[in-house]
Order: sequence, then C-alpha cells, then structure tokens
Amino acid sequence: MTEITVQPALSFQSAGLSKELCQQLAKTQSYTGGTSLITMYIPSGYYLGLITKTLTSELSTASNIQSRTVRNSVISSLKSCMVAIKSSIWHNAPENGLVLLAGETKLCS
Repeated sequence: MTEITVQPALSFQSAGLSKELCQQLAKTQSYTGGTSLITMYIPSGYYLGLITKTLTSELSTASNIQSRTVRNSVISSLKSCMVAIKSSIWHNAPENGLVLLAGETKLCS
C-alpha cells in the first residue's frame, strides 16, 4: 500500500492548472472566513478507493470542528470530493494524475 504524503505546492500553476483557473483561485475567499477550500493532488495510477477511505476518515475528523459554519463548510467540501471520485469513470487516477478542488468560495471584488 502506497502512503500519500501531503506537501504544499509552490503554486497552483506548478500543479499543472491553467493560468485562468489559477487567477480565479487567487481571487477567492471563504464564505465562512475559515479554511474550506480543499485541494487534493492524486498521483497517477493511485487507486481512488483508498482516496475515498481517506476522505471518510477526514469527514469524521471534521465533525469535531467547533465552529458550526466552518464545520458545515468543510464537511460539504469533503462530501463534494467523495461524490466526484465515486462518479468518476476511473478506478485509478489517470496517467497524468488528478487534482480535485472543492469548497465554498466567493470572488473578491
């Protein structure tokens, strides 16, 4: 079993995202004022069932967040990631990997 190591990316563009998407993400802020934007980098060939298991574990951990609005936002984001993975056509991540972004955000004016 391969273990996933969480490392901060230097930038969204270094993860291979388009310039327009990177600019839009840079302008976002959380509705709740807390951290509710979830970014998952899944390496190529990784079995997505293990990612779902990890997200389920994170979901149970998120239920301990004290702020109701932040807790609901994080849980909603985690569930969105789980739905995206479960509805995907792949059993393993594609050959160039997979990036999931989920959260409740708004554009700053």
